[in-house]
Amino acid sequence: MWRAFGELDAQRLHSESGIPQPIQHRDVEAWCRTMRVPLHPAEIVAVLALDGERRAIEAERLAATRRRDAELEDDDP
Repeated sequence: MWRAFGELDAQRLHSESGIPQPIQHRDVEAWCRTMRVPLHPAEIVAVLALDGERRAIEAERLAATRRRDAELEDDDP
């Protein structure tokens, strides 16, 4: 399951603003088929839950970076 998440995470697309796009069921299905690794439905749910957490953390990080950049711009003379 960790392997699946890591490989799917590494291959995901990002929006223009840098936010990672969600891993889709079809992505998991294609990974399982290609790698010949069957995942139990509960493992797929776990991979998608990890994905949600990963995206939430990344969104928070990007928002903090934008706030910091905006503050730095406001401090420029």
